[in-house]
Amino acid sequence: MKSRLFALEVITAAVLLPGAMTMPALASNPVIASNAASDAATDMKPADGNTPTVAANDIDDQKVTVRIKIALAGDNTLSPQAHEVSVATNPQAVILRGSVSSGEKERINSVAEEYAGARQIIDELLIRDM
Repeated sequence: MKSRLFALEVITAAVLLPGAMTMPALASNPVIASNAASDAATDMKPADGNTPTVAANDIDDQKVTVRIKIALAGDNTLSPQAHEVSVATNPQAVILRGSVSSGEKERINSVAEEYAGARQIIDELLIRDM
């Protein structure tokens, strides 16, 4: 239980405090997680073509991102890889990126819709073979 709580605190801090601390040792040799945006689909244009597909720095958008990530982290039905899905939020959309199974894709979209409010969901999740 303590490790899960610690993980949620780390996620929250990582989202809400970007740039608060610099880590020069890591900056010179960044580590890209297996589910990082570089592994995801290329930028996908939403139906209206005007919705940004990158995260905003607005506190409300960051709160939505944190809530979605916490909900995904607390869902024991999802695989560890699905827990690492990239979530980017801006005033118009919640963008989901990563590799998941088809059943997980539906669950992740459902969680995102629960917290997105009026934002559209841009699903850039890739289905991986099981």
